[in-house]
Amino acid sequence: MDYPAFTDDSLVKMYEGVREALAADEALGGEGRFRVRKTPAWKLHAADLEAEMLRRGITFEVIEWYEADHPVEEMPAPPAVPEQSPPQVEPSRSQRVLASLSAIDVVNVSPRSPAKDKPRKRRTKASDQGI
Repeated sequence: MDYPAFTDDSLVKMYEGVREALAADEALGGEGRFRVRKTPAWKLHAADLEAEMLRRGITFEVIEWYEADHPVEEMPAPPAVPEQSPPQVEPSRSQRVLASLSAIDVVNVSPRSPAKDKPRKRRTKASDQGI
């Protein structure tokens, strides 16, 4: 399930749904119609919801899965997923330009002298002055 796609309220509502299904089973002596304690997918679903809510900083009351009269059943670990390295992507043109600009040393550029900022006087020839 794509948990990051859900709204905060949707995550909380689904988590409360797990809690309510567990409570309904407990009311019928633990063998209710949902079989929450007997079905590992319920615990995985709740754990995924918890992880997403924690990532988002949502406050919630954690479901207590263990009770003295209902020992925790061993659940086989899911098979390991091999780590995949991210695909190598060529940088875009703008990324290359930014990288080249960051390599320019602008700290050691000497400031312009104030004399260069003054407008230059134009020299004129004697013939231009009417002499």
